[in-house]
Amino acid sequence: MRLIRILREKLTTLKLVNEPKWQSVYQSIEEYSVHIRKLKLESEGIPTMVFDQRDSSYNAFGYIYLQVPIDQIDEANKILKEFDE
Repeated sequence: MRLIRILREKLTTLKLVNEPKWQSVYQSIEEYSVHIRKLKLESEGIPTMVFDQRDSSYNAFGYIYLQVPIDQIDEANKILKEFDE
């Protein structure tokens, strides 16, 4: 019982220092559109992650999200704005 209590206390205070928080900067139902913007951001040195929320049976419902770390949102939005012009 004591071991469980100690482990529970350790787990509740454990924080992952290098875990980035991600935020969506673009969404689309077209996969190619998301991947083009993903390549553009990565070529500018911004890490990206694609989050697919489409229905796995049909791929017709839902969106695909392009996400970047929170601390790089402004830079990513600026690059995407220039890219879309």
